[in-house]
Amino acid sequence: MWIILGFFLSMSVFALEPFEVLKNVKILRVLPNNIVMLNRGIEDGLIKNDHIKISNEVDGFGSRAICIKISATTSYWRLYRVPNGNAFSLDYTYTIQGIANREIPFPEANILDTEHKISEVEIKKEEQGPNPLNVKRDLPERLTERDLINATGPDKRKLVVEEAINQERFKRDFTDYRLSVYASPFTRQSINEGESYRYGFRGGNIASKYRFTTQFDQQQSKLKDPLTDASVSTRSTAGQAQFVIHRLKKNVSTLTLLNYNSFRFSSLATPKNHWQVGAIGFTWHLYESKSLEYFDLSYIPLIDVRETDTIDNKTKTKKIVKKSGLRHGFKFAMKSKINERISFENLLWFRPFQDPSNWAIKGDDMNLTLDLKVIFNLASNFYFDYNLIFMRDILWRELNDLPENNVINSLNFRYDFEFN
Repeated sequence: MWIILGFFLSMSVFALEPFEVLKNVKILRVLPNNIVMLNRGIEDGLIKNDHIKISNEVDGFGSRAICIKISATTSYWRLYRVPNGNAFSLDYTYTIQGIANREIPFPEANILDTEHKISEVEIKKEEQGPNPLNVKRDLPERLTERDLINATGPDKRKLVVEEAINQERFKRDFTDYRLSVYASPFTRQSINEGESYRYGFRGGNIASKYRFTTQFDQQQSKLKDPLTDASVSTRSTAGQAQFVIHRLKKNVSTLTLLNYNSFRFSSLATPKNHWQVGAIGFTWHLYESKSLEYFDLSYIPLIDVRETDTIDNKTKTKKIVKKSGLRHGFKFAMKSKINERISFENLLWFRPFQDPSNWAIKGDDMNLTLDLKVIFNLASNFYFDYNLIFMRDILWRELNDLPENNVINSLNFRYDFEFN
């Protein structure tokens, strides 16, 4: 019994951990049903049901795959996402990188529990063209001194820039775009003409390097006093655009950010317009495991411009107060997958304000936002979310004599569209 237990414990050591990399991998055979045979096996730290990303230096990101059969020195992998079919060739040498199994989409996750019959009939390679000598060579046609030495100083910085700005990969990364549309249940009652609803969308590309995401959210409510006919309405609008160069270094990504929000309470808008713009910031990927999809900390300096409606105590007229300065944006983000259908997200922003006139940092003006979300995958691309948002803004109290804390609870139905 102890021998058997020790065997299973030792097998868990060999699993390819997230972001662990194996280089110099070759495709030995290409089989039907998107199955490939690689020259790596148990001796290289792989096990059945491992989840990997396959790429090469020529065409970049190739595919994601799941291991369905393995031996000591070889393994069979089922490809389930191939955004760039031209990236595959028996002539290339590949790099494989471990990915947590929680990142497998739900329909494809069934591959883990399926027994696969692997055909031994190898697909023949396409016939050569009229020039049989026109084949890919092991070395480039021209070698320069730059190819043979490690760059340092300005040359190394130039190489980093070239690696970060790759036009071909940029175009390829923007070919897979997804859009999520969500809405809270609409409510209306006739006795006070009360209405309440929330809706919005999220969009973004799924890519290995260049990632662009957008989000828009609006919530409205209206209430009328049936005795006095006085109406009170609120409306909040939020928008965001974010651009990321993912994994510029192993544990670091860049961050560019544009935020917009406004809150209207009856006739007062506080803020009327609030813009936060960050040209460049960084995200540190602190930890990742099979149960934790990401655990990140970000910092980005933000230019903060805000307009707020206020009431003059003497004249009782409405006026606009403008305020601008610098905010130091700190973001803590994590996502955990509880099981195949339930996941949990936590996003915390705190942005202390710095006055450019004296460079003093206001410790109480944090512009704090805590966004908690429990996500239920009801079917394929259909989701049900419970969302709790806590906001703290002292300017609500200082400018409008409103409570500085606001809590929003909402239930959202969401559907994801894909555009390839």
